[in-house]
Amino acid sequence: TNKATRYIGCISAKGVVGKTTTNINLAAALTYFGKNVTILDANLTTPNVGIYLGNPIAPITLHDVLRGKHDIKEAVFSHKSGLKAVLASISLKDAKKVDTTKLAKAIYGLEGTADIILVDGAAGLGKEPQSAIRSVEEVIIVTNPEMPAVTDALKTIKLCKEMGKNILGVVVTKTNSKNVDMSLKDIESLLETNIIGVIPEDRAVKFSQANKETVVHSHPKSAAAVQYKRLAADMLGLTYHENVETNNGFVNWVMTYLGFKD
Repeated sequence: TNKATRYIGCISAKGVVGKTTTNINLAAALTYFGKNVTILDANLTTPNVGIYLGNPIAPITLHDVLRGKHDIKEAVFSHKSGLKAVLASISLKDAKKVDTTKLAKAIYGLEGTADIILVDGAAGLGKEPQSAIRSVEEVIIVTNPEMPAVTDALKTIKLCKEMGKNILGVVVTKTNSKNVDMSLKDIESLLETNIIGVIPEDRAVKFSQANKETVVHSHPKSAAAVQYKRLAADMLGLTYHENVETNNGFVNWVMTYLGFKD
């Protein structure tokens, strides 16, 4: 690649907000638009990417790389979907003795091997999540439209700013117009950060997870898949129009909110 590799982290202080789901589906969506993407699971104690992709055990893990046993390029494996990933070890033994300070150096060993390295950080604000943030240049903050998640997102944003990272924006997942959630406008004003993606609560995501696939591949016209593709297109500066199969008032509302319709 002539242009330098972009290092982007999907970050969230709170667990279970849909961070890993966002990471793998954003990777799939960026791949859909012709980008060469590698996902890296920087959650060194409780990694999930391999589990989500149906390959929990990798022959060479990120832990092997951090221990100096392998070069990181040897740890890249190809998923059936066309995605590439560097997986962390799911072994408790490996989780106990891992040196997070070597993470950034290891990740930059992927320079030139992909257009985009998408890093899935650990939840929280401690040493391990911070090492993931340190290893990227740009961050996407993932949150849910609920006050505890948004409050944690605010702390995450503050930390990323202190660490001098370029914040691309906030992705709000698991949104449902039937729930009494915080409004997107309130979330934006509280976080003082643009919302760049709104991912609806979508049963297709559950189905894709059960099949160990990305929703972008398994249900390409589902509301969630279309929103992930829209997010990817925006990040790449492309225009993208695809109609969702279901007649979904929520999706139209989101499009209007994000300024795609008027």
